[in-house]
Amino acid sequence: MGEHTRKPGEYVKPGGRIVLDDYCRADGEYYASGAYYFQKALSRFEDGQRVEAELVPEPFNRWDARAVAYDVQGQRVAYLPATSAKMWHDVVRAWNEAGYAVYVGAEVNRWGDDEGEARFGLTAPKWDWQTLLDLAEAVGLRTAWGAVMDGLSEKQRRLMREDGGYTPNDSVLKVLLKQQEQHPIFRWGWKSDGDLSERMPFWYGYFVREEMWEEERAERDHRRFARSVKSSLLRAFKDEIRRRKEWEREQARLLREQQGAQALRLQDEGVRIRDIAAELDLTPKQVESLLYRARKAAGATLQRNDDLQKERRRAAAEALHHKRAGLARAEIARVMGRSVESVKDLLQDAVFYEAPEAYPERLELARRCAELRGAGLAKGAVLEELGVTRARALRAFRDVAFLDSRARDGEEAATSSA
Repeated sequence: MGEHTRKPGEYVKPGGRIVLDDYCRADGEYYASGAYYFQKALSRFEDGQRVEAELVPEPFNRWDARAVAYDVQGQRVAYLPATSAKMWHDVVRAWNEAGYAVYVGAEVNRWGDDEGEARFGLTAPKWDWQTLLDLAEAVGLRTAWGAVMDGLSEKQRRLMREDGGYTPNDSVLKVLLKQQEQHPIFRWGWKSDGDLSERMPFWYGYFVREEMWEEERAERDHRRFARSVKSSLLRAFKDEIRRRKEWEREQARLLREQQGAQALRLQDEGVRIRDIAAELDLTPKQVESLLYRARKAAGATLQRNDDLQKERRRAAAEALHHKRAGLARAEIARVMGRSVESVKDLLQDAVFYEAPEAYPERLELARRCAELRGAGLAKGAVLEELGVTRARALRAFRDVAFLDSRARDGEEAATSSA
């Protein structure tokens, strides 16, 4: 293998990290491949120095599309052997996608050749098969493989079993190759690697064989095969992923709170929504949602219901006025400092407010909503009973408020004239 120059962005180190030595016991050790090409990087270390080596997949390596390198302190120093990389590549990439860089403990070695020149190498741990399988299980490769198989017909799934999944029928492999972009976590080899069965991702064939083994055991024992209790290693990996996701959700929540507080401050200072959106690098629609959630979380009432309805009617009338003046939706959105989608809703409301009877379907939905509310149903139950999309159901609630307001205005006008 020659030296591969990584493309910009080919590998971006994830924020999390996991050291396999903390969870697994090595089944021996071996000299990593390719150290010959990285003598300068290895010469920085002392003979026998312990280092943390990061496993880095190289999917664009022109010599091996499933290569996995060892990086130490950000510099490549060696590779997994090609036969091992074929199995490890997808596993490492899956952990990277889950937010974790994968490390192992290793040792730098130094020795002299016949001419007295110093040579350097890297001794890496050798993990047993169960460790690799547990890593693949924990990060969801079996589930991902199931999604691949779901995209095949029953006949194609049977063809995958030819030769025990080692050399499936070429027709189904061609289908899988065409679908590879739908399942990017699994890496195919280059054309130079051989026929399609040689290029096929290792885990496709392995999980096919395991499925066949399980079925054979079930038939032999005349009972459903019961999978063994998950090892403590597998549980530890799953807990690690769960904790990571919880942390990411908490960070996202804190960011929304900070953005909401900043949006409220800017709006209170008189800044328009479109300018707030530019300041926060968000869309106007996202800013509107942020402001709503922020005020709701703070326990603040934006306006009384009547005032809110009047403001809605005023905004709708303004949007309709701009439209009748010849402005397009995008132009109206800029003038009013709203999103295009918000303007679309305002225009639909405006024509309804002018003549509800001209929109019998919408008017009937509003009346049905009013009947359900009058019967004492809670809002959630009304939304469900209306049998329409949530957006249309919520609009019906606004329409009820408008119709009630119009009725009150009519009664007050009649009283005044009397």
